[in-house]
Amino acid sequence: MKIFGGSKLFFFIKCNTPLWVIKSYIFFKYRYHFKRRKLRVNRDKFVDQVRQKLTLDHNWFTHAIPLWLIAFSNTGFEASKKIKCLEIGSFQGLSAYFTLNHFSNASLVCVDTWEGADEHRNQEHTTKEILGSIETTFDKNLTVFSERLEKFKGTSLAYFNKHFALDAYDMIYVDGSHHSDDVIVDAVKSFEMLKIGGLLIFDDYFWTYYKRKIDNPAGAINAFLRLKRHQLKIVSFGHQLIVQKISSSER
Repeated sequence: MKIFGGSKLFFFIKCNTPLWVIKSYIFFKYRYHFKRRKLRVNRDKFVDQVRQKLTLDHNWFTHAIPLWLIAFSNTGFEASKKIKCLEIGSFQGLSAYFTLNHFSNASLVCVDTWEGADEHRNQEHTTKEILGSIETTFDKNLTVFSERLEKFKGTSLAYFNKHFALDAYDMIYVDGSHHSDDVIVDAVKSFEMLKIGGLLIFDDYFWTYYKRKIDNPAGAINAFLRLKRHQLKIVSFGHQLIVQKISSSER
C-alpha cells in the first residue's frame, strides 16, 4: 500500500511537520486502513439517516466519521458516555448533530459567528444566499437536541474570554477559522479547557486554502504539537488529526 506520495511529503516539509507526527500519520494510515473501510458502513448509515432529516447545502463532515470512531475506540469513549463537548465552528450543524446523536448523554456548546470564514465569504465554497441562512438552518437542524445544546454566537476568542475554565470539556472539535493565527489560539485555549483523557479534534490538517503552506491549519497544529508533545498522544490521524490529553503540565 502506498503510504504517501511526493505531494504529501512536500506538504509535511513545507509545514515543518515534526518527524514523530509524520511517523504517526504513516502508522494510522497503514494500521487502520481496512478498519476505516469497514467503518464507512457506519458513516453511510448515518448519512442515510440524516439525509431526509436535515437541511444541508454542503457535507464537509461525514467523511471524518471513521476517524472519529477510531479515536473513540482507541480511548474508550463509549456512545453511552456522559460527556461535555465544545465545537468551534458549526456552520449548518452536521457535526453537532452527529455528536449529539452518537453520544446520547452528551451536552454540546457550539461557537460560531454563523457568518462564514474567509473561504466562505469570498463565495469560493458557497453562495451569498447560503451564507445568509446559515444560522437559521443550524437552528432548524438541531431543534431535536435543543435541551442538550447551547449556542454562543461570536468568535472563539470571545468565547474563551467570557467562558474560559480549566478542565471543562471531555471533547473539543476545532473547525473554526482555518488561518494558522486563529488555529493556534484555538488549539492552546481548547487544550487548557480539556480534561485529562479528553479528545481534541483538528479539522482539515491537509487543507491548503492560503498561499503559504504555513498559514494553513497544519502550520499551527504542528507548532501546538511541538509545544504539548509530552502532554498528549495522537489517537487518530487522516485528513483530521485527533489527540488525547494525557497530562495537564510538562512536570
